Amino acid sequence: MPFHLQLGHMLRVTHRGPLLQRVAPDHLDGQTLLEHMEMQPSMPNATLAGIVEQCAGRLTILRMQEPFIQIRGCFVELPRKEELLFAGSLWVTELEALMELGIAGNMLPPNEPLIDLLMTHRLTMTAQQSSQRAHVAVREADSRRQIETLEEVNRHLDTAVRERTAELERINAELTHLLRSMPR
Repeated sequence: MPFHLQLGHMLRVTHRGPLLQRVAPDHLDGQTLLEHMEMQPSMPNATLAGIVEQCAGRLTILRMQEPFIQIRGCFVELPRKEELLFAGSLWVTELEALMELGIAGNMLPPNEPLIDLLMTHRLTMTAQQSSQRAHVAVREADSRRQIETLEEVNRHLDTAVRERTAELERINAELTHLLRSMPR
């Protein structure tokens, strides 16, 4: 559990996972949990007993602002009932967030689904972007086809107008000739 926290009396951090130590080396040890972390669900005046009563076994998110990390997991009361264990996993949505924290995929335990989830998320985002690009290309192709169709219709109309204009001029010329040839 590379992101675990063990809490003792007054919610003081007594142990923490190796990757949590790596990403926040100057935080937490010997300090109370809420000095550097927010907790969701929120418990501003949290105690060991209060956390056991309200949060044990339920999904909880711990958030640290500097460096920004979120850990989701749950609290478990340890056998002596004077300590709590927060068993959690890093919660990120982009592989780049791992790199920013200095964490490589091979640092995570083999049963950690985070890398698989991030890769699936990246593949989904890539597929979605490809789909959007294809949709735009189809719309542009449709627009080009519509423009080409309109241009073709315009060419036919221009040809028809020229033919009718020529026919009208011929008829007009014939009428003029007939009118001149009539006796007065």
